[in-house]
Amino acid sequence: MKQLKMKPLAFLFIVILLYSCNFQPTNNRSNLFNQELIAVSDSISQLMSRYHYNPKELITDEYLVLEKKVKALTITAKTNEEFVNGFNQLWKDGPFSHVTLNLSERNANEMAEFLDTLRVGDQSVSLQWIEKTAVLTVTTMMGMDTKERVFEAYREIASKEAKSLIIDLRNNNGGTFAGIPLVGHVLTDSIDVGIFVSRKWWENNTREPKLEDVQDLTPWKGWSLRTFWNDIQAEPLTRVKFYPMKPHFDGSVYVLTSKKSASATEFTIDALAHEKKVTIIGQTTAGEMLSQKMYDLPHGFQLSLPIAEYYSTRMGRIEGKGVKPDITIDQSVAMDLALSLINGVKLEDALSEVQLKIGKNSDQTLEVDAIYLFGNMNNWGKKWNITPRFEYKGKGVYETRATLKKGSYEFKIAPMDWGFDFGANPNQAKIILGQKTSIVRATGSDNLKIELAEETELTFSLDVSVENSATLYIVKN
Repeated sequence: MKQLKMKPLAFLFIVILLYSCNFQPTNNRSNLFNQELIAVSDSISQLMSRYHYNPKELITDEYLVLEKKVKALTITAKTNEEFVNGFNQLWKDGPFSHVTLNLSERNANEMAEFLDTLRVGDQSVSLQWIEKTAVLTVTTMMGMDTKERVFEAYREIASKEAKSLIIDLRNNNGGTFAGIPLVGHVLTDSIDVGIFVSRKWWENNTREPKLEDVQDLTPWKGWSLRTFWNDIQAEPLTRVKFYPMKPHFDGSVYVLTSKKSASATEFTIDALAHEKKVTIIGQTTAGEMLSQKMYDLPHGFQLSLPIAEYYSTRMGRIEGKGVKPDITIDQSVAMDLALSLINGVKLEDALSEVQLKIGKNSDQTLEVDAIYLFGNMNNWGKKWNITPRFEYKGKGVYETRATLKKGSYEFKIAPMDWGFDFGANPNQAKIILGQKTSIVRATGSDNLKIELAEETELTFSLDVSVENSATLYIVKN
């Protein structure tokens, strides 16, 4: 009987022992991982304390509370990605901008070299024409090629003798120095536009810097982000002065802004605002105007933190405030308002017209002001006068009309900046008139195709009422 009683007890002991052996390594791994995250969190605090542009901003209640939340995240996060996402989510509403955490295969020095030679592609700059009005859309300030394309655009603007210029910065959240030529070709004279303020200033001063503080300084010049970071950290104040560039554009300029316009884009918009011929239309910008630099952390993490803030000579600090437009209007109709003003419509009448459109567009599914029919029928938008613009009809439906001659056509539907496009699904056959066709929203999708036996007037209807399921319906009029 004793043997019979002991067997279940022995079995239970073995089960408990095996259970403990199986799970203890997992717990150890988990504890080790969280210890690594705690080390990362401590390093973040140390980097902030050492390099942040103003130590006083690190003793505010808002910063200290957020720092505690980050430390709590080191205990709850199960993966590196979860920690990165949680950290960046916390800092979305942080006490200051330009704090981000990433996992990077390149170290900070390599990343700086990479950014100095980065080429972002054709989508960064587009130049369209509406009669004698040039529409220059710039979607990022990053990239050597962005700067080059801006120079190129101004040469075309000069050669075609544009009468007016629209600079669309509504979807530009900043980057590096592409804003310099954007401003330079518009300037009539050199302008002191602002001051970058580093930690060395705030360690010895309590007041905001003024223009007279930098009058004896040589303005910073260059294109290297890595050099810029080193220079602004080495000095208390860095003077920013813009100079006229050739070819000079002397016509009226309209700059379009939104809440997405941020960082180096705000610096650019503020500089443009110095010119009397420039009118800013849209929404107050993001108010995120700091200069950030990357630093390496343990275990493959990389932190970007702000090393300098910016003071405009025109309006003071931009961080937390943003740049206000001359004409405040919903960004979705900023282009329409600019074109009306260019066409001689009085401001009051033009505002009345676009206000009606704002109400009509309030339920738009696409977060862009306009989409167009781009294809070989209009040289992919280069023949701007025959590039149809879709009109929003409500309930997720956009519509346009076009008369096409006999032939084969390839096309896509996209906003002016080609931030995305509607094109063909893989292996999709030609579109059949009168038949709804499923199409895909992507960047760089395949071209849609249609063949016409004779000249035909067509209506193109794009339906995006169902999320992630766009359809195109083309019929004869």
